[in-house]
Amino acid sequence: MKTKLLNVVLLVTAGLLMAACSSAPKSAKYSDVPDADKLQPNPQFPHGLVYIKEGVKFAQYSKFIIGPVEIYQGSGASWHKGKVTGQMKQELAQFAQTEFARVLGPKYPIVNQPGPDVLYLRLMLTDVELTTPTMAVVTHFSPIGMGVNLMKSGAGAQGSFIGSVTMAGELRDSSSDTVLAAFLTKQTPLAVDLSKTVGNLSAARDGITATAERFKAAMDRRPGVAAPGP
Repeated sequence: MKTKLLNVVLLVTAGLLMAACSSAPKSAKYSDVPDADKLQPNPQFPHGLVYIKEGVKFAQYSKFIIGPVEIYQGSGASWHKGKVTGQMKQELAQFAQTEFARVLGPKYPIVNQPGPDVLYLRLMLTDVELTTPTMAVVTHFSPIGMGVNLMKSGAGAQGSFIGSVTMAGELRDSSSDTVLAAFLTKQTPLAVDLSKTVGNLSAARDGITATAERFKAAMDRRPGVAAPGP
């Protein structure tokens, strides 16, 4: 019994050490997202890739049309090695639809008609990693796991066995349909946040909320210079 327990501990420890040394997946691998060939790193938005049309001014926009959240069908996404079901994708897409409206709505009204002050926001659920609740809790409470996750939190890295969400977005002038900006971002909870280990989609939902909040914060940082982006 002791030998079996030791083997489990060694396997978990090895996995943790490997995870601590690994780097986040490259967002550029999602080559079929909107405006993928234009997306670039931007110091204003360190959590993803961004495109901003040269000379565009965002000060004139104060309202949004939020299109139906799409589900990525292109290359690059693993959907947790195929473990994310179609129902899960639909559930998260619907959550993203309502969450962006909830976060933006109080300050930036969500409307249905185009206008000179209206941006059309196209959102896409691009990839999801599931949380493994049991392993996440075990590794958070083991001495090695606690140390690793503390280091990951300090570095802004993904926690052990905690999931994530990758989302793409595109902003268009609602009247002319001109693409003004686009983004691709991966979000995951803090590595030490045990509240996001309840349920295999908990981290993905948290990532969607974080994306919406970062998007709103970027809108708040205007006028006319910074494009909305996570």
